[in-house]
Amino acid sequence: MKEDLKDARILIIDDTLANIEVLENLLMMKGYTNVKSLSDSTIALATIKEFEPELILLDLMMPQVSGFDIMEELKKDPSGFPLMRILVLTADITPESKKKALSGGASDFLTKPFDLTEVDLRIRNLLYTVFLLSQLTNQNSILEEKVKERTLELEKNLAAIELQNKALREISWIQSHVVRAPLARMMGAISLLEIKDDAGVTQEEIMDIVITSANEIDKTVREISAKSAQANI
Repeated sequence: MKEDLKDARILIIDDTLANIEVLENLLMMKGYTNVKSLSDSTIALATIKEFEPELILLDLMMPQVSGFDIMEELKKDPSGFPLMRILVLTADITPESKKKALSGGASDFLTKPFDLTEVDLRIRNLLYTVFLLSQLTNQNSILEEKVKERTLELEKNLAAIELQNKALREISWIQSHVVRAPLARMMGAISLLEIKDDAGVTQEEIMDIVITSANEIDKTVREISAKSAQANI
């Protein structure tokens, strides 16, 4: 986790080069390896979109484009930068500015001149928050994928069950309708054998009816077996 924090992308935006140098030296001493700085706030938004920082160290009082302006534009961006955090470092000590900054998108607020130890702690806390949110986002993505896979599996199982039910309905219809007719003919022909008087048919004709009906039943049973095997019943 500590190594992940050291690799975090940090962007310094301050129109005073001396302030930038102090912050760069602090971050270098603490082992941060992915730091970018700019003193021209007019290119801040373009730089943020290109660099995609996880933490911005932002001055408020800058000519042309202030820190407030930058945060306001970031709020309008549809991409959102959901994991990005902003630490405001400013000489403006008025409560109104602090309230405006924190309500406008800043995650934390320090006034100049600031204590470097406190700046270091605030940076680490904010990056740790980014790290935790990143882990949570990754876990949610994994969970969503598993839910999708399980949903697809259930849909396939439901489709298979529906095919089995359809096959069962067809088998039931065959058993109750198709088999009944030849079986009735067979039983009727067999009953003729019990009639002692002349029934008007020969034994050969009766046996032919029985054999034909039996073949029909055998064929139907084979069809039922094939449908059962096809439906995995």
